[in-house]
Amino acid sequence: MTFNNNFVVYKQKKELLKDLNIYQSFALKKIDIEDFKSALAKIDSALTLIDEFQSYFDLKTELNDFSEIRQKVLTEFNSHRDIYIRRYNNLLKETLSETNLEDFLKLLAMLKNDVDDNLNKYNLHDLQENIITYFTLIKKLYTIISSYKVLNYNDASVQILKFVKEFKVENFPNLKDLLSSVYKNLLFIQFKFMSENFDKLSLREISEKLAIAPERLEDIIHLFMNKQKSPIKKYVKYNNEVIFNQ
Repeated sequence: MTFNNNFVVYKQKKELLKDLNIYQSFALKKIDIEDFKSALAKIDSALTLIDEFQSYFDLKTELNDFSEIRQKVLTEFNSHRDIYIRRYNNLLKETLSETNLEDFLKLLAMLKNDVDDNLNKYNLHDLQENIITYFTLIKKLYTIISSYKVLNYNDASVQILKFVKEFKVENFPNLKDLLSSVYKNLLFIQFKFMSENFDKLSLREISEKLAIAPERLEDIIHLFMNKQKSPIKKYVKYNNEVIFNQ
């Protein structure tokens, strides 16, 4: 290779390294202000440039440097993103009741505001969608909670069963538990009405009143018998009869 050729190669590599230094400086500044997506974009551009010229120049050091920076950015990006995901998952673990649902909504609204503010910065679109669905389900559940004690049993139970069929409450375990609690409260109210009007009823008669299979009713009866101020005095197994407290 002639001197002129060597000089041209040297000059080309010098210009390339200058460009890579500019990319690196830009990426590091973006990291400092936690603009990780812009930093990643610039780092990926640098890695593309290195890949394009690495067969002409020895760029192992630059490749390692940018690869390390990229890994650092990804770690920082995921760490920040995980903060919002952890907050969301912790809310899913909160025990909900009819009395604390309003306070829970305030916490969910605070998370939603933070997610909205950092939506593009940390790529939180999937989390935003889950939170919006969460709000929708809670709003519909509010309707059930505010009315099930005054509706007749059939209308209230239809509302609850329709809610379960229409929405995947399995993805929101605390809502599923709250809905189950509301349904049990509805059934408990019905047993109280029965105790006020009957001394005893057969399992078949109760099954017809509540539209629940007898085998499922037995578990419910045993559950209610252990509750404080239970309307059920005892369940006679041999003739499938429920004796009520008066």
